[in-house]
Amino acid sequence: MGQNKSLVLLDKKPLIKHIFSRMKNQVEIVRINTNEPLSIFSKSIQFKDMLPGQLGPASGILSGLNQAKSDWVQFCPNDTPFFPTNLVAKLSAYIDEKNPKIILPISNGRLEPVFLLCHKYLEDDLKKFISSGERKLEIWIRSNNFQTVNFKEKEAFININTMTDLQAI
Repeated sequence: MGQNKSLVLLDKKPLIKHIFSRMKNQVEIVRINTNEPLSIFSKSIQFKDMLPGQLGPASGILSGLNQAKSDWVQFCPNDTPFFPTNLVAKLSAYIDEKNPKIILPISNGRLEPVFLLCHKYLEDDLKKFISSGERKLEIWIRSNNFQTVNFKEKEAFININTMTDLQAI
């Protein structure tokens, strides 16, 4: 996109504001993982990746787990503004079912790994995974006790990667 995706406008509002608005009604505390400070939010809710380099979503998730004060942490990307408003409630309903450490949506037959609800217990495990050179979240998820939850909303997990994607909305 040539710019910080978080700040791309959708309906005259930065994508990150759409994400924040949807998430703040679902969790007690919203924090933003960004390596470029966002002036539209207080610095106190922003944090950088704890590992150097551009290591992708796994590094952001590791950093979020490291910052977390609660046992369970919900993650979502900055480019998917239409995720369900009941995401956290629906995922967290499975916490006690099979004692999973990761709970994530499946939509249209596809895992949505960056929308995982993750137990803080897995912080060290994820750090070892990243240190081994791996980056693909799905591999790490499948190596742990995880639970999927089906979401029927077809458009809920559409992400905006290009200006063409944005214009198609």
